[in-house]
Amino acid sequence: MPKRVVLISFLLCVLVACRQQHTLFEKLPESETGINFTNTITEDQAQNVFTYQYYYNGNGVAIGDINNDGLADVFFTGNKTPSKLYLNKGGFRFEDITATAGVAGKDAWRTGANMVDINGDGLLDIYVCYSGFGSDTDRANQLFINQGTGKNGVPSFSEQAAAYGIDAPGTYTSQAAFFDFDQDGDLDMFLLNHAAEFYSPFFNTTHLRNLRHPKYGNRLYRNDAGKFSDISASAGIYGSGLNFGLGIAISDINNDGLSDILVSNDFHEQDFCYLNKGDGTFKEIAQQAFPHMSRNTMGLDIADYNNDLLPDVVTMDMLPETNYRQKILQGPDEYDKYTLMVDSGYGHQNNRNVLQLNRGSDANGMPVFSEIGQLAGVSNTDWSWAALFADLDNDGWKDLFITNGYLRESTNLDFMKYQVAEAYQQAVTKGLDVSTRESYERNMPLYDLVQKMPSTKISNYAFRNSGDLRFTDESKAWGLDEPGVSNGAAYADLDNDGDLDLIVCNNNDPAWVYRNNTDRQKENNFIRIKLTGSKGNTFGLGAKVVVTTVSGSQLQEQYPVRGYQSSVDYVLNFGLGKEKEVKEVKVLWPRGGVSVLRNPAINKAHLIKEQQRSESQTPEKATPAFFTDVTPTSGLRFRHQENEFVDFKREYLIPYQLSRQGARMSKGDVNGDGLEDVYIGGAAEQSGALFLQTADGRFVKGSEKPWQSDAIYEDVGSLFLDADRDGDLDLYVVSGGSEWSGAVPGLQDRLYENDGKGNFRRQPLALPREAFSGSCVTAADFDKDGDLDLFVGARSIPGRYPFSEGNMILRNDGGAQGLKFTDVTDGLAGVHFTNTGMVTDATWSDIDKDGWMDLIVVGDWMPVKIYRNEQGKKLSDITAKWGLEKTGGWWCKILPADVDKDGDVDFIVGNAGTNSQFRANEQEPLITYAGPFAPDGSIVPLMTYYVQHASYPFNSRDEVVEKMPALNKRFLRYADFANATINDILSPEQLAAAAKLYIYNTQSSLLINEGSRFSLKPLPLEAQFSMANGILYKDFTGDGKEDILLTGNFYPFRVQQGRSDASIGSLLMGNGKGSFTPVAASKSGLLVKGDVRDMLELNGGKKTWIVVSKNNDSVQVLSRN
Repeated sequence: MPKRVVLISFLLCVLVACRQQHTLFEKLPESETGINFTNTITEDQAQNVFTYQYYYNGNGVAIGDINNDGLADVFFTGNKTPSKLYLNKGGFRFEDITATAGVAGKDAWRTGANMVDINGDGLLDIYVCYSGFGSDTDRANQLFINQGTGKNGVPSFSEQAAAYGIDAPGTYTSQAAFFDFDQDGDLDMFLLNHAAEFYSPFFNTTHLRNLRHPKYGNRLYRNDAGKFSDISASAGIYGSGLNFGLGIAISDINNDGLSDILVSNDFHEQDFCYLNKGDGTFKEIAQQAFPHMSRNTMGLDIADYNNDLLPDVVTMDMLPETNYRQKILQGPDEYDKYTLMVDSGYGHQNNRNVLQLNRGSDANGMPVFSEIGQLAGVSNTDWSWAALFADLDNDGWKDLFITNGYLRESTNLDFMKYQVAEAYQQAVTKGLDVSTRESYERNMPLYDLVQKMPSTKISNYAFRNSGDLRFTDESKAWGLDEPGVSNGAAYADLDNDGDLDLIVCNNNDPAWVYRNNTDRQKENNFIRIKLTGSKGNTFGLGAKVVVTTVSGSQLQEQYPVRGYQSSVDYVLNFGLGKEKEVKEVKVLWPRGGVSVLRNPAINKAHLIKEQQRSESQTPEKATPAFFTDVTPTSGLRFRHQENEFVDFKREYLIPYQLSRQGARMSKGDVNGDGLEDVYIGGAAEQSGALFLQTADGRFVKGSEKPWQSDAIYEDVGSLFLDADRDGDLDLYVVSGGSEWSGAVPGLQDRLYENDGKGNFRRQPLALPREAFSGSCVTAADFDKDGDLDLFVGARSIPGRYPFSEGNMILRNDGGAQGLKFTDVTDGLAGVHFTNTGMVTDATWSDIDKDGWMDLIVVGDWMPVKIYRNEQGKKLSDITAKWGLEKTGGWWCKILPADVDKDGDVDFIVGNAGTNSQFRANEQEPLITYAGPFAPDGSIVPLMTYYVQHASYPFNSRDEVVEKMPALNKRFLRYADFANATINDILSPEQLAAAAKLYIYNTQSSLLINEGSRFSLKPLPLEAQFSMANGILYKDFTGDGKEDILLTGNFYPFRVQQGRSDASIGSLLMGNGKGSFTPVAASKSGLLVKGDVRDMLELNGGKKTWIVVSKNNDSVQVLSRN
């Protein structure tokens, strides 16, 4: 061999060795492990993805100790490949014992598998699921009962599914999960099935969902002394033909000691969350518990990933990480279809992974979740299957491993729109019948089309838990980034060294066996827990194990079915990080009773037996929460009701609807009784309402006369002020909305005069005539003449997003002749002030302590703007001088507050948050390019955002071409558009002429006054869950230091982004020095869901009330405890 070849070979070996040595995981070859399983997928005209839509969904793996020798063994299912069982011989050597054990299965399509001791003899049995092609008999599931170890040391199995009553012939089964749902001491079974054909999802959905399909519907089996009975209907389990079940997980999600069920569904049907009622029945609560769900859900997992002892949920979908793959798979925004799905009962669903953070349960035991997958950094992982929460580096925090890939891209839009459509047209031209499923399969060239389908191998993902609710992508650093087509996966400590190894299934490639090198590379400690339950549940399924150290506690639940079509080992592994000791291990057994192991040795395994449990534990004493919901008894009954206008129909590319700004509120004592009252604005065609507070802390509706006659207006802001200096509060109401066109009377603001008794009359001549779509109003005596003047903010020009016009400074010139405000904007602030930006809120404050009130304005696509009051004669823009020129944001609220107690005014500013696809900083801003790019000269707003450090248009090819049809030839195919930037879409002349608006920051923040400059300081991560539309600053916790109360959310985003809905309210406890710490929801008592628009604190004499208004929803009232 030439020396050069030898040298190259040597260097390659060195590189491979270095990589394996420095990565956390090391892929072991077949020659070392003896595992040589490949899930081989072959295709022909009769069997392919067109004839069975789940042809590429892959296989599963189950891990468990089948011969009780202390080593975890491995079982693979194969779709068209016989199953294999490998006996762990130690040292990562495995022996194929399939033939001897008798578990290869029949010649049919295998899917999920798990190991379970179904007969309580202490030996793990194997349950195998079947689906796909063939007869009802072919699709009968199999149960291999462990007969024990023979003379050769190899266990043998006997197939007995029919005898136990769980063979379910004919069903299309993805997976099964065993658990003791009725707490009678034996294991019951949930059977997860999927449909093999499509029903119309929008025709009589409720009726169809409540029907039971004998082959497609999910089933719940109760174990009756070793014989299983199908009790699905009586237990409340849906079993319709709409069902496309792909994932199943069991957990006690509301911490009531009962096992609940979470089912993930593909296609239109929503995921199901079945809450165990404890009486043999379940209640489906997914839409009540989860603000939204993933759209095409594959695998899932449930585990406490933030160590607050509450199980969290992650579900997998198909949103790619790269812009290219997003654009070749993404069609137009489907607002109408999305709305139809919601109206048809499928709930809110989005095409991405979702991470549901468990916030505890409400007073009725209903679990509450906040979806924060985008904030956590795990929402975009492409066509994903298994999701596994596991502490892979033993640092005490559960990481997230995700498998990825699809053998052929059947959803590639170029393929579907051109190649499939062309083949279909050719068949029709030839006179071939393609009108039915059978004729379509017979007369379409399906196998030829399959061969033309794109095929892309994609890396799996390994996310390291950062310990702050977020994850970092460590796929490459951990050695888990090899491209492939992976699906089922499971973890176990295969070599008993105290860390979790991985086994990953692949289509048309050998299964990967990864050794975890944490024990060699890190100094992290661990403790392993093995449970022995009572007869009937010998492995303790349903038990909760809590490991407590000085730094906190971790929870794991004994439910082995996790991820996708797979199950993990029963031995629980807890990473301890650098902790040197464990204070206690507590086991809560599923039928009651507790076992406690105090000060156990670390870095070893411990066996805990249920028979040694104590029968009770002392419940923890609940501490009173800071807030209580008193809405039902408050008397404040108002529901904001939006009209049916849809902004996207007129402005196709805008990122959100501008017509959904209400309901906004204002407060004041309008009748002089010392109690603050509240005005709540109505939507277009809905009058606002005044509610008067009574001495007993209730609210009664005031006179409706002045508001009813003005119902045509959309109230978007209001303010109580003594405009005429007669000692009572008058009311200014801002009109707005985006449904109007041109200078219409419906945009005129209104001023209502108070007679001193809380009765109001509109004064039409008090305000200048205008027709601007407004947003807010704030008052100050800017010229020090003894009366209150106004700033009125403008939100937009209807039909011309993102442009705005109409900001006004109104000088109070009232006197003996009556109320009168004069527009002095141009003379005071200059002609450009009127269109300074898409204003959302403003406040007057003396930022430089010169005795004159300055104006601070915030809004969308604009920086925090500061206008210095030059002694009442001029408002000068000093934004840049005070260091705020690059603070462009999605600002929505501003509140003055001296948060650092240094004597000057700071500000708390609400923003969109970081729980979205829109991340921004000074180096990678969001940019909107706007100009008359459409053929009819209408404004086209093109928003760009950064994906993997490159800027791309947010909208899809179809959306952009719809508004700019001349681009159709340039971007004929989706692949042509997939790498396009704004420079490819707009000409140099269009770019030069375009208005450019920037967002550099989406974090709700503190604006700290440093004397002559401001600095931005982000609020804690919990404040970034969603848009912060409500802000209060006060000592809510009673420690003498002011806190921050936030409420928010924003629903009107495009379907592609989905609702911003993760906030349930946040209480941030202040330390008196400008730093704030989130208070747990269980302690704060906050549960403020919905599309919040405003929040006020009302003085009620002895008590104060927090009033929260919401878009298209009812007002909520809280009391401080």
